[in-house]
Amino acid sequence: MDDSIKRQIPGTIIPESFNRVERLEKYVHLGCTRPFCKGSVVLSQGSETNNVMYVQSGCLAVSMGTDDGHNKFLFQIGEQSIGMTTFLSENHELQIVAVKDSVVCFFTIDEVLKICHEDEQLIVDIIENIGSKAYYFMTQSRDLNFSRPASRVFRFLYNLCLHDGKQVEDYYIIHSNLTQKAIGEITGTHYVTVSKLLTILEKQKVLRKTKDAIYVYNLEKLKNMINEVFEY
Repeated sequence: MDDSIKRQIPGTIIPESFNRVERLEKYVHLGCTRPFCKGSVVLSQGSETNNVMYVQSGCLAVSMGTDDGHNKFLFQIGEQSIGMTTFLSENHELQIVAVKDSVVCFFTIDEVLKICHEDEQLIVDIIENIGSKAYYFMTQSRDLNFSRPASRVFRFLYNLCLHDGKQVEDYYIIHSNLTQKAIGEITGTHYVTVSKLLTILEKQKVLRKTKDAIYVYNLEKLKNMINEVFEY
C-alpha cells in the first residue's frame, strides 16, 4: 500500500496501540511490580490511587461507570504502554481490569519525576502517549456526534485495512481476532448493529470477517459506503 496513503490515517486505530513508553522498562526496579491474572481488577471505582502504571506484559482494559450501572469501555493499555491514575478524585468512576495475564509496574509521582530528571527523553515519550490518547478521543467524540453507526463502522474497517491490511493478489487481509463486540465498543455501536453491517458487507462481497482475520475484497467500495445511508 502506498506510504502516502498510510500517512493520512491516524496512528491509533485500535485503542491499545497508543505510543509506547518502553524506556520505563529500564527503571522497573525503582517501582513496585505486581502480577495480575486475567479478569483481575487492577483498579476499582472509587479506590484511592496516585500512580503511573507501566504494563510490562499482558493487557489492561480501562472502562468508566455509567448511570445505568454498566461500564463503558474506553481503551486498553497494551505492553510497554502506560496508564495514569494520578490525581483522580475519591469518587472517580474508572475501572481497570486485566484482559490477559499481566505484569504491571507501579510508579509513584516522585519516582517518575526522579526518573525524568535523569532521562529527559522519557518526558517526551509520556507526552506523546498522552497526546495520542487525547487525539483518539477527539476523533471518537467527533464521530459519535456527527456520524451514523454504519459510517463509524465502515470508516473503522477502511482505516484498519489501510493501516494493517496486507495485499494478497487482488484483495487485502487483516490479521486480527477483533470480535463484533470489540468493534462495537471501539466505534460506539451496538454489537447487534455491527453484526448486521458485517452481513451487508459480506452479501455485497466487500469484505468477509472470520475469527482470526478480515478479508477485504473491494476497498474502494468500502470507502464509498462510508457516506451512504443503509437500512438494517
